Amino acid sequence: MLDIQAIVLDLDGTLLGSDKSISPRNYETVKRCYDSGIHIIVATARPPRAANQFVENFPFVDYFVYYNGALLTCKSKQIKRHISIPNEISRQINNFIEVHAPQSIINYEVNDSCYTCTPIPDLQLSHFGIRSNDPKPLVVDKDFISSLSPTKILVHGYSTWMDVIEQFGDHVNVIATDGGVLVQIMQKSASKEEAVQWVLDDIGVKPENVMVFGDDFNDLGLFHTCGFPIAMGNAIIELKNCAAHVTDSNDNDGVAVAIERFVV
Repeated sequence: MLDIQAIVLDLDGTLLGSDKSISPRNYETVKRCYDSGIHIIVATARPPRAANQFVENFPFVDYFVYYNGALLTCKSKQIKRHISIPNEISRQINNFIEVHAPQSIINYEVNDSCYTCTPIPDLQLSHFGIRSNDPKPLVVDKDFISSLSPTKILVHGYSTWMDVIEQFGDHVNVIATDGGVLVQIMQKSASKEEAVQWVLDDIGVKPENVMVFGDDFNDLGLFHTCGFPIAMGNAIIELKNCAAHVTDSNDNDGVAVAIERFVV
């Protein structure tokens, strides 16, 4: 068996099935790890309000990494670590996107609140991870948006998003997920791997003793950081190419399958 002291779990496409539930097998397998003393860390692109509803009955997690690393919390120590995009850079990005992709929809996440200037049609809510019964982003005017230092900017409908990297790459991280249709923009130092490294330093675990599960581009940094990266069967090819192992899909208990094989 591997000397695994911490396990990092992505949510969508990984721990969660397509129905956004945690299967009984995944639950019980992670519980066995937790009971044996292994730290369980969740690292997701979602904000707290959207992530916590899926893990409210999953009591094994003390450290949560939200917004791809822009927000980190620890329940037991009451720690909250927040990294936001500077106000001036946010305004410049907003103006840039309005000029180059006026048809796109932009959401601004600030801590655990969400704002937009353009109401999102119901058919497009799922693109932002918003379910039909979830609260919709608050529609505000441009002056209010200009006052924000957002945790994360989400853009849907921006096909030439690489332009943002060329223009603002010195200030922000830009990742396209969900088949390239959702552009996620965060402050330059915010990433899943940077936040998880902070957690590992806090709990005294070395990266080589960490197993990480993921399925999309925002997990690539973690795969290069942690000692035993596991790509889901439904993961992008870029993750599978740098994984130590490729497990079953998220709908076939891929997390449990790998943990049962290598850890417990």
